[in-house]
Amino acid sequence: MKPSVKYIAVGVLLIGVGLVLFTPILPKLRAYTGRIISYSSIKLKADKTIPENTYDWVVTDLNTQTYSYQNAKGKVVFLNLWATWCKPCLEEMPVIQALYDDYGDKVSFMLVSEEKFSRVNNFILKKGYSLPFFIAENKVPEIFSSSTIPTTYIISKQGKIIMAENGAVDWNSDKIRKLLDQLLVE
Repeated sequence: MKPSVKYIAVGVLLIGVGLVLFTPILPKLRAYTGRIISYSSIKLKADKTIPENTYDWVVTDLNTQTYSYQNAKGKVVFLNLWATWCKPCLEEMPVIQALYDDYGDKVSFMLVSEEKFSRVNNFILKKGYSLPFFIAENKVPEIFSSSTIPTTYIISKQGKIIMAENGAVDWNSDKIRKLLDQLLVE
């Protein structure tokens, strides 16, 4: 007696489910799917104007001083959401430092972590970066939220998101420098 197509299909389906659930495929599949969804959703934020209530966002610097995002209003902003345990975040940190060394007096740089103050402070002391690091004491505004880090935004003086990127990027490239130069003269 030959098995019917229905039983073969069910068997193949069960084997597929078993492979996904009981082998290393599931975490990789979940990570890949999450990356695709996050990358596409972050790209949708480009060309959006920041809602006025975003300027109420307050973060704390490493000297425990509060900083209101209101201070960045009317300036070109480089906003990077990162964490000390995030390998791509750490990979892009030296190029962000190089960009900051040249543009730190013209562009408002904000590197924001949601980690504990002591962890970020110890990391910075160990690495010796001079970037403006902040701790998000409250929830990151919805317009900047992302399920993936690093997430970086370049925002115009008019409060429009010009660039939104996930993952490690060469922020010290000629392309980024030209973009910042253009935004600074607008």
